[in-house]
Amino acid sequence: MSTSLDVRTDDTHLAPSPDDRMVAAIERVAMDPTVPIERLKEMLAMKERMEDRALEAADRLAKKAFFAAMSKCQAELPVVTKNQKNDHTKSTYADLAAIEQQAMPIIHKHGFAVSFQPDGYNELGELRILWEISHEDGHVRNGDAGIPVDAAGSQGKVNKTGTQAFGSTATYGRRYLLCMLFNISTGDDRDGNRGDDDATITNQQRDELQNLIDELGWNVPDYCKWLEIDALTHLKARFFAREKQRLETKISVKGSAK
Repeated sequence: MSTSLDVRTDDTHLAPSPDDRMVAAIERVAMDPTVPIERLKEMLAMKERMEDRALEAADRLAKKAFFAAMSKCQAELPVVTKNQKNDHTKSTYADLAAIEQQAMPIIHKHGFAVSFQPDGYNELGELRILWEISHEDGHVRNGDAGIPVDAAGSQGKVNKTGTQAFGSTATYGRRYLLCMLFNISTGDDRDGNRGDDDATITNQQRDELQNLIDELGWNVPDYCKWLEIDALTHLKARFFAREKQRLETKISVKGSAK
């Protein structure tokens, strides 16, 4: 009776890597009493140089992947809608929950993880916050920031307990650091310092936006449709700075990705 043999390829028989060959050579030299010790030292030094070059190459690739992902991430990040009102300054702002809800899914989508860790107080009495951005391909950026303690109201009177001041300061720091590190902008339809609600942009402002849109290679009618306006001249003046910043940021990201 004949038997059919199942022939398979075994990955363990792949050719050894340069590192494996170097280790094998060093082992042979180490076992040979006739080889001078200086020769063994030279081979060990060569192995260390090879390992250093491999680590440097891996680090370059990780950095390249980090910044490429950051460019794509920032290009997709929205202008976060302000959702809270500050009664003291008569203005609005986006709280941490709104920023995380609108921005973190995109940040995670591009392989980033973000962490913030309170680390005592510095010599100025500010809360130190250690921040870190890590990317799935291995590169990490980190640092620390000093955040003034939020213990008093607009009149300078203490209006929080120590625990409340710590929590408020930590939240404030996370909110501003997240926006700063990922270049996140915030915008709102109801800015308390806006002036005339019905004023539209000037012709000069229209031309500025037109030039930026052209530089991006975008279609103006589509852009207007996205803003829910019929033409650039219908854009409210209070939104001009926000839209100009948005377009300039996208141009900057587009340029850095080249």
